[in-house]
Parts: sequence; C-alpha cells; structure tokens
Amino acid sequence: MPTAEIVMDGLPSPGGYDATLYKIDPPIQGTDHVIVYHRPQIWGQPGQMTVILATPGGVGYGGRRDPIQGTYTTDEPNHVLALQLAGGYRIVAPETAEGGS
Repeated sequence: MPTAEIVMDGLPSPGGYDATLYKIDPPIQGTDHVIVYHRPQIWGQPGQMTVILATPGGVGYGGRRDPIQGTYTTDEPNHVLALQLAGGYRIVAPETAEGGS
C-alpha cells in the first residue's frame, strides 16, 4: 500500500500558508517527497488543498510549484484525502532510528 510519512510540519508553502512535507512511497514523477497545504477561502474563491512535488529539503522539485493530482477545491483542510487522491497514499508513523515503527 502506498504510504506517506510526515517529514516536517509548519513549512512555509509558496502562498505563505503552513505546509507539511511528506516522504512518499512509491515516488511520483521522479521524487519521493510532496508538500501538502491548504489555502483558505479568499476574495470569493473557495479554499484549496494543494499537493506539489518536492525535494527532501522541502522546496519545489525541479523548481516547480504547480499543483499535481491530489489538489482539490475545499474549505476544509484534509491532508488524508489529498494524499489519497494523489496516489492512494495513507499517512504512517515515521520510522525510528532503529528501523522500527
């Protein structure tokens, strides 16, 4: 089953909103990290959950910041659904230094 592990929370997103960096398995389009964030409703536009490809350092993969599959319109933040839509990922606990979970 595809998995997503939280690497860093509270990361600034391209729009300045708090984002979360996830390590995903299997990778998407050559990278095993994505950034997920919610942009709230603004100026009459509905909110949006956004998923973008990322590097392990939490920046756009290949300099990209364009939304990928998993991005959808909503006024309610839901990382679980965004990751499910991005590729069937489910959030798992990070592995410990000993290799267990």
